Amino acid sequence: MLTALVIVLLGIAAVSVWVRTRPVPEDALAWPKGDWSIGDHVESTGIVAVRAPDDPDVAYGDLARIIEDAPRTTLREGGPGQGRLIAVTRTRILGFPDVTHLWTEDGRVLISGHLVMGKSDMGVNARRVRGWLADAGLDGDGA
Repeated sequence: MLTALVIVLLGIAAVSVWVRTRPVPEDALAWPKGDWSIGDHVESTGIVAVRAPDDPDVAYGDLARIIEDAPRTTLREGGPGQGRLIAVTRTRILGFPDVTHLWTEDGRVLISGHLVMGKSDMGVNARRVRGWLADAGLDGDGA
């Protein structure tokens, strides 16, 4: 029984090291394409949330700072004051990467979060993005 437990734990550790050291593929960082209406557009692989705040530049800056300060998150491109941002957030235990894009377009703020590995993120990106939107005071669809 102890041997089986040790083997399982070593397997989890090996997977964690492999996942954490694997670079995020460039195609996973590509900007989302679509014609999204205001609201949340959720799929099994992530979310695109669109808001129309009174001042999109202020809302973008607030969200960019929240993302920049998020645990286990690394900015890959852009940031506060730059109008576009790409960030990678890794899960706590195994370190699976998720990609976030933030940008403004036509008086709206758009934020997407999607998985890099697998077929379903089990709602992790939707919860993360909605949490960031709530922290920025943009949790309503139109905000």
